[in-house]
Amino acid sequence: MKDLIKVRDLELDCIREYFSKTIENRWEDFDEEWKAKLGASGRGSFQLYLESGLSFVAEEDGEIMGFIFAQMLHHVYNVENLVWIENMGVHPYFRRSGIGYRMLRKVAETGADMGATVVHSAIQPDNLPSIMLHKKLGFFMDRREVALLDLNDLKRGPKSV
Repeated sequence: MKDLIKVRDLELDCIREYFSKTIENRWEDFDEEWKAKLGASGRGSFQLYLESGLSFVAEEDGEIMGFIFAQMLHHVYNVENLVWIENMGVHPYFRRSGIGYRMLRKVAETGADMGATVVHSAIQPDNLPSIMLHKKLGFFMDRREVALLDLNDLKRGPKSV
């Protein structure tokens, strides 16, 4: 909870970065009330993800470097326990340093410990770094928009995050 404001700022920066590449409207033209509801750190969502036990922040010396918001869903896609990754992001300065990989792995390992058998992550088809990150961990890519990881196949190594 102590990280909410910094995480919120980073999540909105990541969303703004995505929007600037995919839609014609300028970020400044969007309604403030609409923007306040965006993302997993928005009003009404953050507490749910905080309580899920599957959401994490990468931090060093008080600096928020990345975040991942996930939750456990039950009875989805004929799967009893599925980890649903809602959103993740890494500050541009810290990208390509393994932070995203460690957060994604932490969610997968924690989900497996909680009884999940699959991790679901939606990925934009033009987000090659995210696609490569998910593949590195062993996700199966379906139509390049959904990445699934069978937790029965997760190779567990040293835990770090």
